[in-house]
Amino acid sequence: MRLLRGVYEGPSGHGILHLAASLREAHAVLRALPGENYFPFFHADRRRDGSPAPLTLSPMWRRPDDTRAPGDLQRDLLRAAGRNPGARSLLLARSEAALLSGEEPPGELTLPPHPETGRGPHFIPCGWQVPGMAETEAAELALEDVIRAHAVPQPRTAEPTANLFGPPALGRDAEAEYAEAERLLGLMGIGVNARVPLEAGEEELSRLTRAWVNVVLYREVAESATLYLQDEFGIPRVTTPMIGTSGTGAALRAAARVCEVDARTVRQAIWGELSRTAKLPWYARLAPPEVFEDRSVFIFGDFTYALGLGYALSREVGLRVAGCGTYMTHLERDFTFHAGTFTDAAFATDDPEEVARRIERSAPDLLVGTELEEEVAGSLGIPFLPFCPPAGERSFAPRPLMGYAGSSVLADALDAALRQVEEPPEEPGPPEISWTEEALEELAGVPVFLRGRARRLAEQRARELGSPEVTRGIFLESRF
Repeated sequence: MRLLRGVYEGPSGHGILHLAASLREAHAVLRALPGENYFPFFHADRRRDGSPAPLTLSPMWRRPDDTRAPGDLQRDLLRAAGRNPGARSLLLARSEAALLSGEEPPGELTLPPHPETGRGPHFIPCGWQVPGMAETEAAELALEDVIRAHAVPQPRTAEPTANLFGPPALGRDAEAEYAEAERLLGLMGIGVNARVPLEAGEEELSRLTRAWVNVVLYREVAESATLYLQDEFGIPRVTTPMIGTSGTGAALRAAARVCEVDARTVRQAIWGELSRTAKLPWYARLAPPEVFEDRSVFIFGDFTYALGLGYALSREVGLRVAGCGTYMTHLERDFTFHAGTFTDAAFATDDPEEVARRIERSAPDLLVGTELEEEVAGSLGIPFLPFCPPAGERSFAPRPLMGYAGSSVLADALDAALRQVEEPPEEPGPPEISWTEEALEELAGVPVFLRGRARRLAEQRARELGSPEVTRGIFLESRF
């Protein structure tokens, strides 16, 4: 029996709904059991602006043949299109129960036309869904399908422009990440043609082919779509994570080369930002040496943030990366290749217990991760930075982690965290306490993420009782 502490990703249907909520003029139909319609509550909790989720439920249930109640999938799709005339994309998402039922999605489907344009919305059936697929992979494939449906050949803009492919809505600080990237490109004279998927509607999607370059801020969702635009329309892409000063500079220089921006303009923009905005290089250079000496960090999260933070913390700050992992197992090969440039302990797993065991074995001085790693950091008594999604119940403050402004956010967070672990004056510590075999057996039954705290409490209780060792009885007593 394994204790389930949480999951890093939802099912594939959740990823499609997530994408639909990020786009403008998009609506999703969820084929699911009646009790599986939880997404509106998730959407309301994350958006907190009163906007309804762009979702219609098509319930799977045994219904009489003569009823017109929801439940017939094709009729529900037509009804959803008719009730949402502003939708230009209608996506079909199926829950795990619907996928396991073997029900096939409809093929060709003629949807009711818009009263003004006379054209019906594009139907995106997402026929590639399979049981066990995770939400990020589904969001990536759904975005490619949406772009295939809307993108049309158009002449390139007269002045250099870029498409920004960033995090979806409901992600950590999504709006702030787009805004920082747009600000930096603007300093070099590169405009933004479209933001995708954030609030992209039919107009933005149809003009994607006018851009000179696709700047990929969040590769997990944009990979397939930008490869399609590159292969079909010849639009090059920049995929360097725009995290830290080195990553940001590399991405800006690559975009400038594609857009044929004068090298002097690029240097002025980058050096100006390094002197005015970016704190990270100054923090790494001016902080006392003991802040970084022999210090290690463990990083776990998605693809983009985990890799970008790994590069920045190892190469710019000088921390040793004791481990770097991702829960996106479908990207394991690419992730371990890139992470292998700054750590020998790159891995991919979606099991929080395995992650906790790896963290405990590596004994880092700092942990950067998702909401599920916070308890592990607390158990080990080390600082924790929640810089990787999923971020759980945390409010999304409008502060970027990408770009030069993001490097300042990172520097401030590091300064606060590493000050907690500066070496205190040497004082005689408590004497070592041995453990009986029976007590160690009980300790092994404690979940990994709580084991460090359980050990400390038991040893503290043994000292209070004047016992030279932790017995099974003392261990059990310390837990209450």
